[in-house]
Amino acid sequence: MFEARIENSRGQALTLTQKEQEYQVLNIQGLNPTPGQVNMTSVAGIDGGRFNSSKLATKELTITIKLNGEIERNRLLLYEYFPTKEAVRFFFRNDTRDVFIDGYVETVEVDPFSRGERMQVAIICPSAYFKSTEESVDPVTKELALFEFPFYIDEGDPVPFSEYDSSRITEIRNDSESETGLQIEIAFTGSVNAVKIQNTVTGEELKLAYSFQADDVVRINTNNGQKSLKLTRNGTTTNLFPALQKGSVFLRLRPGNNYFTFEADAGSSDEKLAITFRHFTVYRGV
Repeated sequence: MFEARIENSRGQALTLTQKEQEYQVLNIQGLNPTPGQVNMTSVAGIDGGRFNSSKLATKELTITIKLNGEIERNRLLLYEYFPTKEAVRFFFRNDTRDVFIDGYVETVEVDPFSRGERMQVAIICPSAYFKSTEESVDPVTKELALFEFPFYIDEGDPVPFSEYDSSRITEIRNDSESETGLQIEIAFTGSVNAVKIQNTVTGEELKLAYSFQADDVVRINTNNGQKSLKLTRNGTTTNLFPALQKGSVFLRLRPGNNYFTFEADAGSSDEKLAITFRHFTVYRGV
């Protein structure tokens, strides 16, 4: 059993399955892993070739739908949810995965003069991967919780709720079938002049130098095709790329466990910021 749903650029969603009285999904092509593009060079005098590079192509979805019931009305309804050239979001759920992918409607083909009228929709997706519908949210913190509620404190010395460990490393789990980008949010509670976030396994670092103030929020997107670095201050959002320091890398998550730490003003102001990582689990196919 599976469920397919489409959402148009206006945020209107339509379930395509379990609607047999109106329309019936006959086939969906493109749910399998996206084909790879492997570039090879032929070398004179040597059998075979030399590998140069490889990548995944864009994902192409083709949905075939049989129109039932009031065919003309149902056909016009589907036009609203599959507007050619416009952005759509396709959702798919089966017994093991609940995912979505963003794309653009390339063609909508239908023969209104045929018996058993069918519609075929082609969607081109810039990404080669499906994303989980649930986003993973992980705080990157150096704070250690010391106890849980409920509790009772008798007279005596104060009992701390938590402690700050300047050497603490946070583990981020990525259950994706491939490396993926993420969104990093940095919220400031005081003045900070330099921030460094480091992947402790790869040694890769993202470094910012700027006069940050309390209530500033920095949002970093490291996903392919969506890379951005923005500062929000007093309700105004500005580009923060000039603050990016030489040698910085837009950090990504490899499959499995990833380990990160951070420093503010070389460690002296770590308690003045809170960092949150957000990412979607990505799949090659369903």
